[in-house]
Amino acid sequence: MAVDRLDHQILHALGVNGRIAFRQLATVLDAGEHTVARRYRALVERGVVRVVAMPSPRDDDNGQLLRLHVHPGSGTRLADALARRDDVAWIRTAGAGGEILCGVRAASAPERDHLLLEQLPRTGRVTAVTVYEVLHHFRTPGHADWEGFPHPLDDEQRDRIRADAPPELEPPGTAPPMTAEDTALLRALSQDARQSAARVAAATGQTEATVRRRLETLLSSAAIRLDRDLDPLQLGHPIGATLYLDVAPGHLHHAGAALARHGPTTFVAAVTGPANLYAGVVTRTIHDLYTYVHSTLADIEGVRHIETSLTGPYVKHARTVRTPDGVNKVLPHDN
Repeated sequence: MAVDRLDHQILHALGVNGRIAFRQLATVLDAGEHTVARRYRALVERGVVRVVAMPSPRDDDNGQLLRLHVHPGSGTRLADALARRDDVAWIRTAGAGGEILCGVRAASAPERDHLLLEQLPRTGRVTAVTVYEVLHHFRTPGHADWEGFPHPLDDEQRDRIRADAPPELEPPGTAPPMTAEDTALLRALSQDARQSAARVAAATGQTEATVRRRLETLLSSAAIRLDRDLDPLQLGHPIGATLYLDVAPGHLHHAGAALARHGPTTFVAAVTGPANLYAGVVTRTIHDLYTYVHSTLADIEGVRHIETSLTGPYVKHARTVRTPDGVNKVLPHDN
């Protein structure tokens, strides 16, 4: 089944407002409500897209990006083990299997430190660990992290879809703390953030009215945020790469904001470590990646050095994992 213009526009819209109602989306896209709902469900069933909820970054922790060097032949087993962890958001391999790249979002500082300082160093398969602390996640207001596939929304469509989208607080960590009931609600939405309030109520033992009220509060206060999880491979972008950039401090914010606006970038962040700007990139061909690096990046002021590392397909992204036969499956939460 090919992905066409309507599919692409649905995917774009979900990156702007992950819980937009099918009726509203159909009006914006000038399509039938049942057609839009059917197309969305088909994309989910194929593993092309999933919208999940996650807690917003804490004021003391924006998450970490790990670059693990491993013994040859051991990367797959370690990546599979890491994929089962709730605190590991995404995983890719690189360096012909000699590296594992992953993002960590631990529930607390002690849990984070236990993974980084105790568990990984004791793993015999890991020969070196580089930790990049995320200082700032660059986003273009009103846009998704990645919009490099065809048929983008026009400005009017984007504004209508964005009108009731949850806000993003700056700085992060300013949202009120969540209750135990909120945590149970988030756990249910981490599997599928577009499921109905009735289904969430059944899963959490709360009333439907309570779920609606608390979900609205959590989203409007930015205590939780929505993430549109896409599979670039099924959208015709099989080439993945990670860019580690050394940027002059006075140009860092400008460079990060510029990269976030580029079509090939899927994630851009200012980080600590050997590089101070990190970017994930996907393209259709190796030539497209080369063109992006030698032309588009060359126009950004302040870039002193770029390391480019080719990556394999996602082993895990959000709660979706890719099985050895190439099928996307959703992981259950650990109890």
